[in-house]
Amino acid sequence: MHRHLQKYRIRKLWPIETESFRRHLLRLDPETRQFRFGTPVNDNFLNAYADTARRIGTVIYGAFVGPEMYASAELRSLHAVGDEMAEAAFVVETAHRHHGLGSVLMDRIITAAQNRAIHQLHMICARENQPMQRLGEKFGAHFKIDHGEALGEIEAPAPTPVSLLDEAMHDTSDFVTAVFDWSPIASAPQPEPRRIRRHRG
Repeated sequence: MHRHLQKYRIRKLWPIETESFRRHLLRLDPETRQFRFGTPVNDNFLNAYADTARRIGTVIYGAFVGPEMYASAELRSLHAVGDEMAEAAFVVETAHRHHGLGSVLMDRIITAAQNRAIHQLHMICARENQPMQRLGEKFGAHFKIDHGEALGEIEAPAPTPVSLLDEAMHDTSDFVTAVFDWSPIASAPQPEPRRIRRHRG
């Protein structure tokens, strides 16, 4: 495993953490925004987009350091809950790239799709977004270029008892971790250990 991954908590985004997702999106530089959404977008767009994180049929995972998210992976139903197709989208803030976050997040998204009986994952990104295309290809996606966009598809396997248990166990640990991240104790400075004085007898 990439050594830089150790400083991140890879976990699900919970509904009360929308503001963390919003701050993450607003920190994206103009080029990253265009790569993620396929067109230049402003802060107003991103503010409105962040509010969609709570929609039914949307699952978001992130790479966190404390309560702050620095990379996100989204699974969004294309039509309605229960549909067999969904979109997978990823974005990593510039300063946090090349740490192996994309692969770990992709693995969580594929498991989430599998457990929701989503058989086909669609990936759409700018044709210049080579890192995203390489990530998708690593998991079996085949991309084609259409009007300046790269369109890829990944076939997700059917759910199994093992995949269902895997997500359930992750959800439990993710929630415990999130509660700790929300706690003021997590961000409070820790007192320095007392130095024990030794007295001569």
